[in-house]
Amino acid sequence: MNDGSLPPHRIETCIPERREPGMMVFNVRPGGAAEFTESSGWIIGVDQAGEVALNLKFDAPCQDTRALANGNILFSLTGAGLIKEITRTGEPVREWHVAGKWAGKSPPPASIEIDAPLTHHSINVFPNGNLLLLSAEVRVLPDWPVKDDDPDAALATANVVGDVALEVSPDGQIVNRWAMLDLLDPNRLSYGSCSNYWVPRGFADSNDWCHANAATYDAKDDSIIVSLRTQDCLVKFDRVSGELKWILGDPGNWRAPWADKLLKPDGMVQWQYHQHDVSVTKEGTILCFDNGNFRATPFGEKMPAEDSYSRAVEFAVDEAAMTVRQVWSYGDGESEGERLFACYQGGAFRLPKTSNTFLDYGGICTIDGVPTGNNQEGFTRARLIEVTPDKEIVFDMWIDASAEAKPVPLSSFRAEFVPDLP
Repeated sequence: MNDGSLPPHRIETCIPERREPGMMVFNVRPGGAAEFTESSGWIIGVDQAGEVALNLKFDAPCQDTRALANGNILFSLTGAGLIKEITRTGEPVREWHVAGKWAGKSPPPASIEIDAPLTHHSINVFPNGNLLLLSAEVRVLPDWPVKDDDPDAALATANVVGDVALEVSPDGQIVNRWAMLDLLDPNRLSYGSCSNYWVPRGFADSNDWCHANAATYDAKDDSIIVSLRTQDCLVKFDRVSGELKWILGDPGNWRAPWADKLLKPDGMVQWQYHQHDVSVTKEGTILCFDNGNFRATPFGEKMPAEDSYSRAVEFAVDEAAMTVRQVWSYGDGESEGERLFACYQGGAFRLPKTSNTFLDYGGICTIDGVPTGNNQEGFTRARLIEVTPDKEIVFDMWIDASAEAKPVPLSSFRAEFVPDLP
């Protein structure tokens, strides 16, 4: 389905015979500060040959996409409080609306209500067909460390936003709820934990303590893994009991009893920072997109944005030994021209047949061509690439409006693989 309007883009490399058969589906939306001034978005699907096989344009920013077992595609318009299921040619199947976003308004006809204040970032699906969503809550916490860059700052009462993972049945009923503020140390900070991300999104005078941006299900032990950007960690917990199983990330600033859940490095492990996306590969390893912001925890020295880099990184976790081993990465500078810094958004996914990896450098921000970690001030572009296990690029696409008459910053949250129908 094509409405004739595509976001500005260019494909620099496409080697179909070395690519994964199927379609990569991803969103394009206004990036950086344009998020608050522009209201549009696309869901785009690019096939193995590099042809646009799906093109849907909306008058609202789109967010995450997921492939469903029935061959359909799920995607979200989080600002509008909608989740939609479509066929792979773009025909509508069903949709859900989030109650908190539709208070006082008439929801779309036949839409299924989810009784939550909002959903954000990632959408996912359990094997039983239930939805795995992210929401948020705010708690007033006393004696909270209100600055993440000053070890001598006084403690104060603070509005702290903690993310909430939800399991939602297809009829919209919430059947499980897991609050990150109950799972982890509410007083632990990473760089960014005191940022005002949620203020323009309805949580006045608040702090972005953990910033969940992805969640996935691990079928081998009925557990959930969540990526927490402003805690610089991945956490795994039991779906039934809610018990914390492990924490994967820089061990700085963790105290008991949470420190006992830290995975210890087995060999050389380069920790991920401000990561996005998380998935379990068919080998059982953990893959994420390591944005790489700061590459330090408070109160260590931050890496400057102009030296920073983003990468896909794969970890093997030994849960019996409580250890983690780094087994693969791309983007950390091993190959010429490989380094690139996407200060926000992004994804990484291991493709099933070729074992290629698809990376979405979703928010590449620069000021006068120099990388920046401030997506509200920089100009935003996105780059989507597919690399072989030995790190050869077989697909390379830029979403880039810098040469347009109206150079609107554009970003892409993550990309999803949709296999060919049998």
